[in-house]
Amino acid sequence: MKTLVTYSSVTGNTEKLAFAIYDEIKGDKSILKISEVKSLNDYDLVFIGFPIYNFQPIPEAITFMTRNTKRKNIALFTTMSLIAVPKYDQRLELYNTTIENCKKFCGDAHLLGIFDCPGELNEETANALMMSDNPTLNVFGALRPLTIGFPNEKNIADARLFAKEIGERKNFVFNLG
Repeated sequence: MKTLVTYSSVTGNTEKLAFAIYDEIKGDKSILKISEVKSLNDYDLVFIGFPIYNFQPIPEAITFMTRNTKRKNIALFTTMSLIAVPKYDQRLELYNTTIENCKKFCGDAHLLGIFDCPGELNEETANALMMSDNPTLNVFGALRPLTIGFPNEKNIADARLFAKEIGERKNFVFNLG
């Protein structure tokens, strides 16, 4: 089985997870930034990582998934500052919306799992959120200090466990083409 770990990382958070996942994978494997991937044809399993922005994958990841994952075995890993903050009234609703947004860009891929990880909300994004006319976004932007330091060592260990569990699954769907 040949596995690819591919990712897009704005601040380095998702890249940390990508390398943790890559290190855990056994067998024939590659790691590439999304922008470096030419084709998924040679891979049996693809881990795709990206940060969440505005409650969905960043545009580069959306384009990649919608163009390349048809009939592929994939597992997603994300960093999102939303889950680094304490629970508040709309957090669960926003989280569920975010996960559903990730799934919808997978199309007819065989989605084996999603690993979501707290990520640090960068200062520029937090400032933009706090300047928004939307009170929910204002609150979210103000919570930036609670996101600093993520992903932490536990999150990275959890990413490794996710990779191991996906790699051990026997329900891959091959030769869908």
